[in-house]
Amino acid sequence: MFVSLLFCTAIVFAQGISISGTITEDGTPLPGVTVMVRGTTIGTAADANGRYQITVPDADAILEFSFVGYRTIDAVVGDKRVIDIEMFEDAQSLDEVVVIGYGVLKKKLVTGSTVQVSGDAI
Repeated sequence: MFVSLLFCTAIVFAQGISISGTITEDGTPLPGVTVMVRGTTIGTAADANGRYQITVPDADAILEFSFVGYRTIDAVVGDKRVIDIEMFEDAQSLDEVVVIGYGVLKKKLVTGSTVQVSGDAI
C-alpha cells in the first residue's frame, strides 16, 4: 500500500504547473510569439489572439518570450499561474536583414532589380 501511495504522489508532482497569459504590444494582441522554458525543449507559440498556455516543470522555471524584431523577455514563474507580457520593439534587430538566393533567370523575366555582390564586398 505504501508503494502505491508513493507512486501516486510521484505522478501528481510530475504533472507540472500550467501557466497561461496574453502577449500584447501597446494593448494589441501579438500572435506567433515563441514561449520557451529556459534550459528545456518545452515550448509553445501564442495563438491568433496573443494567448498562450504552457506546462512548466516547477515554480523555479523561467519563461522566455521571443519574436522577430522584439526584445526577448524573461519571466520567473514563482507562484503565478497567469503571466501577461507586453512586448517592445528592438530597433537594433530591425536593421538586420539576411537575404539568401540563387538562381538563373533570363533578363527579360526579371521585373525588379538585381545586384551581384562579391564575397569580398560582404
